[in-house]
Amino acid sequence: MYKLKFLLLWCFMLGAIVSCGDKEDDPEPDATFSLDYLPTTKGNTWNYGGIRPYSFTATGGTKDFDGQTYHELETKAGNETAKSYLHKDKGVYTTIGFVPNSGSVKIVVLKEESAIGKPWEQTNTINGVQTKMSSTIEAKGITKTVEGKTYKDVIHVKMVTTYSFMGIDFDQKITSHYFFAKGVGLILSDIEDYGQVPLLSYTVK
Repeated sequence: MYKLKFLLLWCFMLGAIVSCGDKEDDPEPDATFSLDYLPTTKGNTWNYGGIRPYSFTATGGTKDFDGQTYHELETKAGNETAKSYLHKDKGVYTTIGFVPNSGSVKIVVLKEESAIGKPWEQTNTINGVQTKMSSTIEAKGITKTVEGKTYKDVIHVKMVTTYSFMGIDFDQKITSHYFFAKGVGLILSDIEDYGQVPLLSYTVK
């Protein structure tokens, strides 16, 4: 149960780098290919469903962390509202979220120029539990259909997360898959046995 809660928290953080919304007349995905894989223009919105419904909004605000400028994003899930921050530099997308009792957590969610199958690894300690994330790009330039809508120029990121506490490794690991569409953002989080969080609607300016 603890791992599931953490997994949902991670999904929540990752989604928070994208934005929120519920507009029905979304632009066609192929009309926005000039944008990157996580567009952060003020007013961009995303709305997600599945096992962890939430929404995101790009506020247009910025904040500096370690001398780098991050875009501010606001997440809403039920009655909860939180902020996270996204930095983009040469195809590397880094998000910072805040976890109670643990402070800020920085995660590189996408390296669009990384070779297929070449991993990047990162470790964070969250509520005393050390989490190691190993990510790889499984495919680039693919098409992906989510909730009846087909997206082009999609990157598929696979992440394997392992845990340890006080030097003791947990036996289980969690494998998740994230799909980013160019000019749209995160379109699907697939956490295998735990379920999916699909993009339902969005507005990208």
